[in-house]
Amino acid sequence: MTVKLESAHSQTHEFDRSIRTVAVIGSGPTGTPAARHLQDAGLKVRLFERQSQSGGIWNWRPAASLPLSVPTPPPSVGAFTPVLRESGVYEDPDRKEREHFNPPNPCYWNLTNNVPTTTMAFKDFPYPDGTARNVSHEFLADYVHDYAKHFGLDKVASYNTRVERAEKVDHKWRLDLRKVVDEGDEKAREEQWSEEFDAVVVATGHYNAPYIPPFSGVDAWAATWPEHVIHSQGYRVPEPYKGKTVLLVGIGTSGTDIARDLDPYIARTYMVGRNKLRGPPAYQRQRKLQRFMVPNNAEAVSEIHRFIPPRPGQPIEEAEVELTDGRILKGISDVIFATGYQYSFPFLPSYHQDYQGARSKSAKDHPLVTDGTGVLNLWRDVFYIPDPTLTFIGLSVNTSAFSFFEYQSISIARVLSGKAKLPDEPTRWANYAQLVKEKGEGKFSHLLNRDGERSYVKDTVEWLNRDAQSSGAELVEGHSPEWMAESDKMQELLAVKYGITPEQLQQISEEINAGDGQNQDVKPKVFDTAAEETNARATEGLVRRTAVVKA
Repeated sequence: MTVKLESAHSQTHEFDRSIRTVAVIGSGPTGTPAARHLQDAGLKVRLFERQSQSGGIWNWRPAASLPLSVPTPPPSVGAFTPVLRESGVYEDPDRKEREHFNPPNPCYWNLTNNVPTTTMAFKDFPYPDGTARNVSHEFLADYVHDYAKHFGLDKVASYNTRVERAEKVDHKWRLDLRKVVDEGDEKAREEQWSEEFDAVVVATGHYNAPYIPPFSGVDAWAATWPEHVIHSQGYRVPEPYKGKTVLLVGIGTSGTDIARDLDPYIARTYMVGRNKLRGPPAYQRQRKLQRFMVPNNAEAVSEIHRFIPPRPGQPIEEAEVELTDGRILKGISDVIFATGYQYSFPFLPSYHQDYQGARSKSAKDHPLVTDGTGVLNLWRDVFYIPDPTLTFIGLSVNTSAFSFFEYQSISIARVLSGKAKLPDEPTRWANYAQLVKEKGEGKFSHLLNRDGERSYVKDTVEWLNRDAQSSGAELVEGHSPEWMAESDKMQELLAVKYGITPEQLQQISEEINAGDGQNQDVKPKVFDTAAEETNARATEGLVRRTAVVKA
């Protein structure tokens, strides 16, 4: 976020009423620190989480996700369909109702962090001495659980609880709540009630509404073979894919991780990436780097033109996929879509204005979500500009996650408790206009990367500490030199995670720089498609790794 925060002499925002009660929706690595800092600021907090504990997406469950809805539903219903009905006990012998209420997380067994663990610590809650830079999902989930227990957040949390609707009524936020728990194996008990708050923090993240591109014929494949056409959200372990041929759609972070997880087991993986990379230079560099990480048994191919509709009774291995270069793929046993997620907040229906489906008659003039690629009309990715009693955490991407979102949590707590001031609404709109001018709207508006994260945190700390001089609040410590040093070791972590040496990774970076024209002494090879480049880079990477083994 490159917009400059206004000085202390600018006009500031004044809330119509003082903020005393705050609802936090979600108890992952975003909502958990938010609840802690809101409590520390003297506010009364209620924490709502539909899982049985804190931890968010890091909580492992062996069950895979539910069958996909293909085509992808519009964002206003992308994550779940709100249910408003009478409380009571009902039959649920196959647990279908309970699974829809709380579906599994996108956490596969070999999932680890991809930024140094030491840069992800919450304030006043360090990791144990000797913690590795790369740790398991179990370790990170336990860390969040311990944090919640240490700061007494379990006492203000309502677990197994989902917010079905949040609506501003007469200066109060009314939350319609639904709790579902086991009543034996065959039945579920449901409670529904409402509570009111002065402000709301949405900390539900953006990994709960899978997105499937609208490829021709994909709906027929999903309907015919629902257990073999999944989103990466439903991927768990590699063993069931032993000896199979997998079509993996997406060469991003999840796609690359899953491909490497599958590689010792599968016969072949076809990886589908975009024919042409899009987005800001830093984003394109990240995607190019990931294309060097394609594993040995994988082949990158062109984009998908269509899934040829299956014949009645046809096994999936005989079905065909046509690519944009005319090639036909056959013999595929499974399809995994690592194609990302929609931003979706179905409990805020009037803040959606879908391009898909019917537009809501009660939609706000300044919607939060349109096509689901990003969240609109926010100041610094956190405060809803027309009404900053509605706030968000966890939207920014390519950051050190836990620690970064804690800075956003502190800013919310300071503003809602009156210890820091927002600029006035015209200034917030002007800042947002500058952001859109620089990055556009959609997912790239949330993209920070290393330098963007550091700039964001620096600006936040300066703003909060400037206002602390008049409010008497404690000063906020920014990134320490030690944190900066660990953050600079990102490439070392990637090298370890992907089985290459730091020297090899440096060589890859130099080749990417040469391809970007940053090294004029090296003439880069021109590839016709991203798939051709990926396979060339994968071959080069295999040669380098083989050379190291022989050495």
